[in-house]
Amino acid sequence: MAGSLKKLREQINQIAPNRSVSSDGTIGDAAHVSRKSDHNPWIIENGIGVVTALDVTHDPIHGCDAQKLVDSLISSKDQRIKYIIYNGKIISSTFKPWEWRPYTGVNPHNKHCHISVNGEKEKYDSALPWQIKL
Repeated sequence: MAGSLKKLREQINQIAPNRSVSSDGTIGDAAHVSRKSDHNPWIIENGIGVVTALDVTHDPIHGCDAQKLVDSLISSKDQRIKYIIYNGKIISSTFKPWEWRPYTGVNPHNKHCHISVNGEKEKYDSALPWQIKL
């Protein structure tokens, strides 16, 4: 998993240590392999694949409100962000930047939010803290 996403997950877990992880995800399952997805390790670094996507379970009862997380990530306009999917919508940092659009994929991402980071090493492996609220 990309270092920047490890940092994000670590921060989320520090804020909400008892949150559900039932819909969390990093590396894609067999269904992901057949399609373009940042859950696939498409970046190869020193012979090892790097996953540039993280799913975070929506669990407001235990301190992890995915909408608040998404809103804080969007507000930060962090240069590491490639796109975010949540609740049937997608927002990108490059295509119609920071403008919500309908998401038409198979999974509406209403049990978790999906965060993808950019494919440049200095972005996907950045250990800088994220500006988040849950």
